[in-house]
Amino acid sequence: MKVTRLAICLFAPWMLMSCKSVKSVVAAVDVKPTGFLPHGGQLKENRHRSPFIGNWWNPDKKVRLAAEQVKSIYIAPVTDEFLRPMHQKVAKMEFSDKRRNKKMDGLLAYTREKFIRAFKSDKKARYTVVDAPAKDAMTLKLSLIEWEPNTYTGLLLREAVDLVTLPMVGSVLGKPARGSIAIEGMLIEPRTGKSLFEFADKEEAKSLLLFFPQELFPSGQAKYAIREWARQFKKLMSTPDDVKVRDSMPFQIIAF
Repeated sequence: MKVTRLAICLFAPWMLMSCKSVKSVVAAVDVKPTGFLPHGGQLKENRHRSPFIGNWWNPDKKVRLAAEQVKSIYIAPVTDEFLRPMHQKVAKMEFSDKRRNKKMDGLLAYTREKFIRAFKSDKKARYTVVDAPAKDAMTLKLSLIEWEPNTYTGLLLREAVDLVTLPMVGSVLGKPARGSIAIEGMLIEPRTGKSLFEFADKEEAKSLLLFFPQELFPSGQAKYAIREWARQFKKLMSTPDDVKVRDSMPFQIIAF
């Protein structure tokens, strides 16, 4: 009886996904905008169109019409100017600010690389990537604003819970010890110099049905989220306004 009740509590959120977003129901994830985005205070959830937690589309018809003529995109180096301090106690036990900062340079470069690759690898993508800013190219600016690295302590705690309960229970109960990362981005129209689209999103470590290698690396969860963001953003920019770009699931069957 106890196992049955536990299973219901664990999987009930998935039954509600038709009404709410994956993040809202399962992870209860939220992200507060920084000063990076000019319209950060106006971000809204739009699950009929976007997988991101916060979205803002420029309502100015002139900016939209100008953007429709642009066929190229420049993806600028990613910044961590607005990166927030770690707040998870487990992360602070294993990572000093100095250690995290050393790994951030690689994560910033990785983010830019994956967003570039997302467009270059898809022949149907809306934009062609250019290597430098141009008068006829959109500019995508990205900022990593949060990063709580994966920790061995958190992994051991979650695995220990799974051993005495059910798979994925440890991930649900061990949320305070899970890795997470948050991003902000804005797409700038070149002729007007104004934002066409701004977004913010946050991803926590997925609940795993089995053990996966990415859990052994401090940036494993972050890199998985970055690859998802790149794929989602490319699809959002390359599909009509009435097409829904789905969010990733809160659990993983295949990872890394």
